[in-house]
Amino acid sequence: MIIIKKITFNEICEVWKKYLPNMSLEPNSAMNCMKQLILDENHQYIQTDTYDLENQKFTPTFWGAFDNEKLIGVNSGHMTLDRMYRSRGLYVNKDYRGRGIGQKLLMKTTSQGYHENAIAIWSYPKHDSWSTYGYVGFRQSGHTFNFEWEQSGESFNTKSVVVLDEEALYQLDTPQHQTP
Repeated sequence: MIIIKKITFNEICEVWKKYLPNMSLEPNSAMNCMKQLILDENHQYIQTDTYDLENQKFTPTFWGAFDNEKLIGVNSGHMTLDRMYRSRGLYVNKDYRGRGIGQKLLMKTTSQGYHENAIAIWSYPKHDSWSTYGYVGFRQSGHTFNFEWEQSGESFNTKSVVVLDEEALYQLDTPQHQTP
């Protein structure tokens, strides 16, 4: 029987090191969900990712999926300054894929975000895992966001969101415009 339970950073970090070589080995990420619009030297607006080290001050939660005592899947999450809960580091052992374990880990993370009063849950999934994210309600576009697939190392990723409070998300002042 597969069970999902809280684990420690050390436990999840070992999985990330072994199976997610591009994963930042920190408990939290500084990355923000919404992009920023910046006016470039050609007077064209370009979208850029934004980062805030304050996001790393929130307490993260780490989840593990276990088959008896064997750790077979992981995910983590933490709040960010804009009350958007970040889901990161989803991995399921290849021998256990196709059984809904990734979906259960994402639902557990989404529940934690809801418990912490987030307005949305966001992630940055790879293209080959998109069906898992889409199944549990992650979207690439909505009232205040429209994310594109983008090259990230050797894979394609997109930001995506599960909206918990549409009105609060709409009220976020994003994307922000800045001039150089």
